[in-house]
Amino acid sequence: MSMRHLPWIAFGLSAAIFVGVLIFWTMVPAREVTLPSGPGEERAVVLVHVAPALRPPVEKAAAEFERDTGIKIQAQYSPSESILATLQQTKLGDLFLPADDSYVLDARKLDLVEQDYAIATLRGVAIFRADFPKAAKEITWEDVFRDGFRLVQPNPATAVGKVTRERLLPTGLWQRIEDAKPTQVGSVVEAANAVKIGSADGAIVWDAVAKQYPTLKVVDLPNLERVTANVTAAVCKNANARTEARWFAEYLAGPGQKHFQEAGYNPPAPEPKPNARGARPGEIAEIELYAGSMLRPAIEETIKEFEAREHVRVTRVYNGCGILVAQMRAGRTPDLYLACDPRFMGDVADLFLKPEVVSNNQLVIAVAKGNPFKLKELKDLGKDNLKVGVGHEQQCALGAITKETFLKSGVYAAVRKNVKVESPTGDLLVNQLLTGALDAVVCYTSNVTPSQHKLDQIPITGIPCSAPDQPVAIAKGSANQELAAKLIEYIRSAESRERFEKLGFGWGPKGPKS
Repeated sequence: MSMRHLPWIAFGLSAAIFVGVLIFWTMVPAREVTLPSGPGEERAVVLVHVAPALRPPVEKAAAEFERDTGIKIQAQYSPSESILATLQQTKLGDLFLPADDSYVLDARKLDLVEQDYAIATLRGVAIFRADFPKAAKEITWEDVFRDGFRLVQPNPATAVGKVTRERLLPTGLWQRIEDAKPTQVGSVVEAANAVKIGSADGAIVWDAVAKQYPTLKVVDLPNLERVTANVTAAVCKNANARTEARWFAEYLAGPGQKHFQEAGYNPPAPEPKPNARGARPGEIAEIELYAGSMLRPAIEETIKEFEAREHVRVTRVYNGCGILVAQMRAGRTPDLYLACDPRFMGDVADLFLKPEVVSNNQLVIAVAKGNPFKLKELKDLGKDNLKVGVGHEQQCALGAITKETFLKSGVYAAVRKNVKVESPTGDLLVNQLLTGALDAVVCYTSNVTPSQHKLDQIPITGIPCSAPDQPVAIAKGSANQELAAKLIEYIRSAESRERFEKLGFGWGPKGPKS
């Protein structure tokens, strides 16, 4: 008998003993125990917090585990940092399964987890769309950094985004990636999907995720071998189903390994590193900024100047404001928040000091150059056979504002029938408009300006909500309020204003120029 079967045999014996004890309890009159007895019976439920990168093997393993034991696995999928924040805020969950063990180390420091089990390892690779005009073996970093290349990158709230940033910083490649102004998305799966549908040319993802997209070109670019992660499952200290969670973790580390191997995941490292995250230089202060994605082109150069002059590192997380608010409500509060619309600042007002308005932006209808469908106003988006893209109504300010604008204009129902894509960022909508996948999108004028040689825009006027303000505020609990205030000074400087206005933003709360 192979030694590798011993953990599962031990699990089976433990389960048999557990069932035996339950049967014995039913025979003791003094115990009031309700036991399952047939189809639809109540079973233990294990709540597992899982990173999206691990979904395929975890789903198969959970189904097999449930079938064999009757113990139900309830998996909730979110980016690794988000689930750590959720666990810290709610203390709800039985098993913690992020995509990198640095999050388990953080959870251990916060006294949130106990036993852990090595599950798999991941490695960073670059993926390119299937019709990229070079063979995989010919693609280099210079192709990624050339003008016009559309790079999409999971944001630092994801394991792959964080690990890629940390491991490539010493090589100088991360600075070049930032200079390329990639579109940030909320998960590694979203990044891979963007490349698959052609709204992006390439992305850095985990190798196991890349294997789920066989038509894409996968490239081991130099230095990506540094981008690795150890996948570890940890039992939560406040688990309601601690024993069952431990059994499922043992299963994932034992017989369940076949599901990880079949999906292309690498086996666990024999000796996981004690700290996969690495140390930051102590002499450099660091602050964290959350900002709506549409603000990135306007503030990125200013932030780089701030870092260079003040010897500060700014960790930027760009995403749809709805997603950022959800992360903050789950327990992660940055030092500074720059919102796309006052309503999203209002959703977290209890976490921040009084906000001040930096800029405003105009909602527009973007179309291909020459306006081939002759669109003039909102109601024209209801024309037959038109493919329309809008912001996601819950995930970003753009979507919420667009919905309100449609409702106030009386065109919501007519336009919704033509909506083919809902995106958390305006940049992704514009990318799909440029590829011809969409005929028209509703976005901000700042999304269109960088591509104004290829696109036309029709301003949406006469409705107050179609020109929202962008407020900024410092977190009440920030230990770096002085540095955060200094960054706001930079963002509100004359040089910064010029960058905003060059992109089509208005300055201050008075609305865009007529």
